[in-house]
Amino acid sequence: MRKKLFVVVGLLLLVSVPVSAQTPSSTNFQVPEASFNTGSSIDSTSASYSGRFSAGDLAVGFGSSTNYTAAAGFINPSDEYLELVVQASNVDLGILTPSSTGTGAGNFYVRSYINGDYVVQTASTSLTSESGEEIDPLDPAAVPTQGQEEFGINLVENTTLGVGLNPSPDPDTNFANGIAAAGYDTDGTFKYAQGDIIARSSPTGLAWGRTYFTVSYLANVSSITPAGLYAVEHDIVLVSTY
Repeated sequence: MRKKLFVVVGLLLLVSVPVSAQTPSSTNFQVPEASFNTGSSIDSTSASYSGRFSAGDLAVGFGSSTNYTAAAGFINPSDEYLELVVQASNVDLGILTPSSTGTGAGNFYVRSYINGDYVVQTASTSLTSESGEEIDPLDPAAVPTQGQEEFGINLVENTTLGVGLNPSPDPDTNFANGIAAAGYDTDGTFKYAQGDIIARSSPTGLAWGRTYFTVSYLANVSSITPAGLYAVEHDIVLVSTY
């Protein structure tokens, strides 16, 4: 018996998250941005370009601790945000039998600015047929087995299966630090549980910038899996953390 399965990867941003940094304040006052300097800021424009530079600053660069991040210099960032952008819409796992495995991949990226911490959660159920039959999700994480009913994902390169890529910071780890979360970060091992954190910012370094993620999907069926067209609209949620 052949089973047709495909994943509709509608990686949707369910929550638009305004974020803010900790601001020094009292009952009557607050200081959203403080500056101590002897320099000046100068704007320079032409028909094609616009730039800003400063001279005479006491110090420049970034510093951080467990609770605070500081940007030294007259020109420094002032607005916080998180952004989630989906780069793929449909993933087809093909026609499955107990002796075949279906795989595919979808892509999204997270960009953060000033806010240094975030998590990405999966909000959908497992693959489900028109009649309501559900493919058993892999939980806890495991190496998949042909002939056993299972559905799972991860966010790393799977060398043996030839699917997926490791998280890619743009342009490098000095500017972005997104990583695959525990359970979804091992080559050849898959997992799926609704509500799980599947990706996050690293606990070390600044998360400013963009990290590209690839979600690898995998499904196997058994000899008693009911035939049908199985699908999931995969919703993911980006959440700011502190």
